[in-house]
Amino acid sequence: MIISHKYKFLFIGLPFSASSAISKELHLQYKGKPYLGKHSLYHEFEKVATKEEKEYFVFAVLRNPMEIAVTVYEKMRANAKGNFTNYELYKENGGHITKKHREKFNFILDNNASFQEYFLKFHTKPYDNLSSITLDNCDFVIRHENIAEDYVIALKKVGVQNPRSLPVANKTIGKKNDLSEYYTEEIKQQAICVFGPFLEKYNYSFPENWGMIKVPYLSICKFKFFGVLRKINEKYFKTHPKQKSIKGSIYGDMQREKAN
Repeated sequence: MIISHKYKFLFIGLPFSASSAISKELHLQYKGKPYLGKHSLYHEFEKVATKEEKEYFVFAVLRNPMEIAVTVYEKMRANAKGNFTNYELYKENGGHITKKHREKFNFILDNNASFQEYFLKFHTKPYDNLSSITLDNCDFVIRHENIAEDYVIALKKVGVQNPRSLPVANKTIGKKNDLSEYYTEEIKQQAICVFGPFLEKYNYSFPENWGMIKVPYLSICKFKFFGVLRKINEKYFKTHPKQKSIKGSIYGDMQREKAN
């Protein structure tokens, strides 16, 4: 989460949505400072914000979950930056790598698992993420597929004159651009059940070559039901310990500068 008192904005950095690249740029160019944790949510901000801060312009990034699933798989397969074997990043030590993350990582590592094998094992329920409890509080949503244009629009809305383009950063190693290389025929039906409700809610589409898609009604019902439980859990039961400032990380660097 990044806040700028000069431009009166709050950026909510959702996982796997270019939040690190945007956070770094907002910090370097627009007086943005770390606030709470890297992936803190609006309801956490609301509890501690001043009356004036609650009027700030709020924005976040929405990304196609089919891309997120591929990105997560490729990051785990490559053990990007050594994150999944770094004890300091484990959630019980104040980081963000959960036991579930490690279970998936170990499955891929131990079995040299393909994306299809990984997907069939771990993606069995209708997909949802923190967007569902974030975007309703946003004044503007950057669509990841239009990130360069939407990022500039967001900055213009807060009064930045001639904002510079967002630099490309943190590109996932090994990721193929064509999703059809991941979402093969063998996992197509499961992908429809998993992603269908989310895609419909946020106006995304399945690959064109999949033809006409009918999302099962049961998947839609499960998506709505689990969505309600997710909101309740996040807002009233789940605790979000403040993340440690990890040496060498972008957010860690910003936190140390804030402390000084």
